[in-house]
Amino acid sequence: MQSAGNGSEDEAQHYREGQEPPNPIAGITGDVPGTAVQAGAIYGGVHFHSHANDEGAVCQLPLAPAGFTDREGELGRLAQVHAEVGDTRQVRLVVLTGPGGVGKTALATRFLREAMAEFPDGQLYADLAGFAPEEAVEPDETLDAFLRALGVAPGEIPRGLAARSALFRQRTKGRRIAVLLDNALSAAQVRALLPGEGAHLVVVTSRLRLTGLVAHRPRFLDIGPLDAAAAVRLLNGLVAGHRATIGAGTFRDLARLGGNLPLALCAIAGRLVMRPDRSAERMVAELDDERRRLAVLSRHEERPVRAVFDVSYLSLPEEAARLYRLLGLHPGPDFDVRAAAALAGIDYLDAEEHLEYLVAASLLGERGDGRFAFHDLLRIHARERARDDEPAREREAALERLFDYYLRTAVAADLTLNPGRWHLNPMFEDARESPAVFEGRTSALDWLATELPTLRALVLLARDSGRNQAAWQLCEALWMLFSLRKHYGAWTATHQAGLAAAEDLDDPAAQARMLVALAGAHMNLGEVDTATELYRRAHELWVRAGHRLGQAAALENLGVADIVNQDPRSAIARFTAALRIFEEQGEARGVAIMDRRLGEAHRDAGEYDAAIGYLTRAVDYLTTTGDDYMASRALVGLAACYLQAGPLEVADTTLGQALRVSQRAGARMEVARVHQMLGELAQLRGHPRSSREHLQRALSSYTELGAPEAETVRQHLADLESDTGEEHPGEELS
Repeated sequence: MQSAGNGSEDEAQHYREGQEPPNPIAGITGDVPGTAVQAGAIYGGVHFHSHANDEGAVCQLPLAPAGFTDREGELGRLAQVHAEVGDTRQVRLVVLTGPGGVGKTALATRFLREAMAEFPDGQLYADLAGFAPEEAVEPDETLDAFLRALGVAPGEIPRGLAARSALFRQRTKGRRIAVLLDNALSAAQVRALLPGEGAHLVVVTSRLRLTGLVAHRPRFLDIGPLDAAAAVRLLNGLVAGHRATIGAGTFRDLARLGGNLPLALCAIAGRLVMRPDRSAERMVAELDDERRRLAVLSRHEERPVRAVFDVSYLSLPEEAARLYRLLGLHPGPDFDVRAAAALAGIDYLDAEEHLEYLVAASLLGERGDGRFAFHDLLRIHARERARDDEPAREREAALERLFDYYLRTAVAADLTLNPGRWHLNPMFEDARESPAVFEGRTSALDWLATELPTLRALVLLARDSGRNQAAWQLCEALWMLFSLRKHYGAWTATHQAGLAAAEDLDDPAAQARMLVALAGAHMNLGEVDTATELYRRAHELWVRAGHRLGQAAALENLGVADIVNQDPRSAIARFTAALRIFEEQGEARGVAIMDRRLGEAHRDAGEYDAAIGYLTRAVDYLTTTGDDYMASRALVGLAACYLQAGPLEVADTTLGQALRVSQRAGARMEVARVHQMLGELAQLRGHPRSSREHLQRALSSYTELGAPEAETVRQHLADLESDTGEEHPGEELS
């Protein structure tokens, strides 16, 4: 016979491994002395003995924090679960997950304190200390405390996890109690502590996602940092009355630098209260230095922020911990599995597995689009651990892998968007011979747009860390993104850094390439004089480098400046010179682009027949070769000729074709120009309503792109609004 009093090391170990513990009293028969509970099949006369709790219903809940702020959404979801505790046979289980210091315990305590009256048979609390396996409280210890609180005499509490768990379920059956299991380590640990049938509510807090509890139909609530306004209110409430008024802007800065994390905000408030003589602005300056931020938030604190994060980090398996450290080196705001795999030098499936572990440990956030992101303070912590735990050579190797991954992928994306463009970086030629990375233009453009914040950060990091070659090469691979989507702030910031990098390398061709692209941003913004000077400098450098295609490109750009400055004759001369170089070099695409430019220049000179001839030739070549982006620009130029010189029917047809090709190319600027011209065409035809609708579309796109053309269209719309003419009957959008 197996005694109900026998426990074992194996039994205590089961809850850590997510297994059900063995049942030590299954199969007991006959008379059993002392306490026995029905945990399995028991035969014979069995009697339960208990002691009433003379002190009334137990309440073990911690005090609710006085500074508790907001969390209305989370409290509302908890209240919804609480409202469902109407079936006296159903235990409701809620699991609050989130990083250390986010306020899970405070939220749970606040809610259960407010709902105490709904659980008249008691409120139980246990800190399971599940920050790390070696520190976790054994569930049989917790059950001993729970049973004593419920009035079971110490001598009647059996030994062994299964026996105690069964007695706990028997003692709570048919009652209404609330249980708060704080800092749980595993699903098995929680299962051992669930009460018996009854209208109970069990709230579990954990840094881990306890998915092993799904059989108990729990509600999982992810608890994140406070929103910005709530974080400011918490700080203000903690500091109020302890020092002179702090400005709203300073409070916002402090909350932001604390990552809106309640633990960090309490640390900030504590320093403000204890040092009323020190200005809050000084603390902002201290926290603004990322290298010192965690140290400042951890100084003289009972629960230092750094130590709270360390506990979770030190509990990770080695490979997940290594990935966590290395991800701290990633300069962007978020990343996907492929980037993580490249950074760590591991395959996709391993990276995916380790990322899932970091998410489950609440050290990393996962977005619905397959991307991952750190909380600001955790990112700093990961970077610190990389500095302290990862050899310098390993950190450098990881960054080299990261630069190589993003550069090669950006090259592939740019090439997908514009396969005909010539480049300086030899990676482009390698990419032409390699399997396609992207399915088509849409996926390539989407990748570049999604990764732009990271690509921008990588350019600046490359420049700051002396990786000058990578800096300008990344810029070259961003040309099509900026041409199509503009992003002027990122465009100028990256290319200024790329230019400085090329100058440090004393590479005239790379310098010229950066100057031309940077000038393109200024030209788009209407800063013609600045752009023209940059184009002149680029031309000189192309000549110095002996790069004929570069010289042709610079002549083209200077010709564009001539057109903007209303000097079409000078533009025609420059475009013709560039055309001769492209013919000399056998660059048919360059010849077609110069045909487009010459057509635009002749149009501005009022020479419409010549303009239509050049532009038609350009459209024919570019559409035949599938160069949608350049074809869309040529079609817009051709439509402008017909809009100005007629016939309007041909202008209408050409604009329709231009719209389709522009949309297919993702050329939002050209789409906006087409709508602007369709608005002008509708006005010429006496359709003011259609005109307004097209102009509104153009204005929306120009505004979104930050284009100066928006003001011209806005004025055009204002002029239309003052028009009191009659609508043309039956008009429709062109």
